[in-house]
Amino acid sequence: MNRTFITFTLLEQLYGIDSQNIIEVIPLPEVIPIGKSPDFIEGFINLRGALILVINMREAIGLEKIPLSINNSIINVDINGLPIGFVVDSVKDVVSVSEGQIAKPSKKWKGIDIRYIYGIVKREPYSITILDTESIFTEKEKEIIIASSKKITQKKNTADLPSYKDRETLKKRADEFSKLTAEPEAAGENMSAVMFRVGNEDYAVDVKYILQTQKLKYIAKVPSTPEFIAGVMNLGGTITPVIDMRLFIGVKRDVRRENPVLIMDINKNRIGAVVDEIKDVVNIPLNDVRPPLESISEDKRKYIYGETIINERVVVILKAEELFSQSRLAVA
Repeated sequence: MNRTFITFTLLEQLYGIDSQNIIEVIPLPEVIPIGKSPDFIEGFINLRGALILVINMREAIGLEKIPLSINNSIINVDINGLPIGFVVDSVKDVVSVSEGQIAKPSKKWKGIDIRYIYGIVKREPYSITILDTESIFTEKEKEIIIASSKKITQKKNTADLPSYKDRETLKKRADEFSKLTAEPEAAGENMSAVMFRVGNEDYAVDVKYILQTQKLKYIAKVPSTPEFIAGVMNLGGTITPVIDMRLFIGVKRDVRRENPVLIMDINKNRIGAVVDEIKDVVNIPLNDVRPPLESISEDKRKYIYGETIINERVVVILKAEELFSQSRLAVA
């Protein structure tokens, strides 16, 4: 059985966290600091009415700490029921690997604190260090984290930011996140999904179908195929059909080489989908998902799981197995 990880960078090195523990990914907003707290605690953010503790991932695992910037992201992770936002340099891709591909750290690494390293995944030309988020903190640090949640101050954390323009950007983000209405916690299951944009619309696909994401590279055109088939690409020795999602859903534009590609596994068939932008990995409460609008034609409704609202935008959740079925794509 494969596991899906969200990858991110720290000091230009690649790390990963299990997507099942991730609530959502957001750009860094302005942070509210806490007095007399450890260096790894940056403070709190107001996210839809909920106060989320923000921790600098670099500092937490012993790497060099640098001032925050508008280029940072926050990965909101559930750790034993406590939401914690980890500041990372940048969020990269979604990757899917089998447990057998994860090399566990050697017990011979004496004198090195590796309690938070779950394993290493080699994906040429780089390696991904998989982190165990529940093991990053010692028991004493966990006590400090819980106690820190009671020390909120309204002083703004702007001293380390590089410019007035950047401070204003972070303030604007913080205002947007805090103004969103906090929803009561939904009972029932959640869906981890990759959200992406095609044209002016936002879509999402269950993360269990995602193998990885990458920039569009060379693709070979294939004659006598539907117009929405952009071509095929060689992905690790496997010839993979690539779909232009814009043409697939009726947005007329040419594929650009810099576009991102979602690499999916649909019923053991590998498929690439070119999109305009990969936005976030989100955790969607299924109780918040409503059926497709009645105005949508029946032939399109059967490919839509439902719709939800994320950051005040409608997101259409697609039924990947139906939408990307081999019979519909007419590719071998």
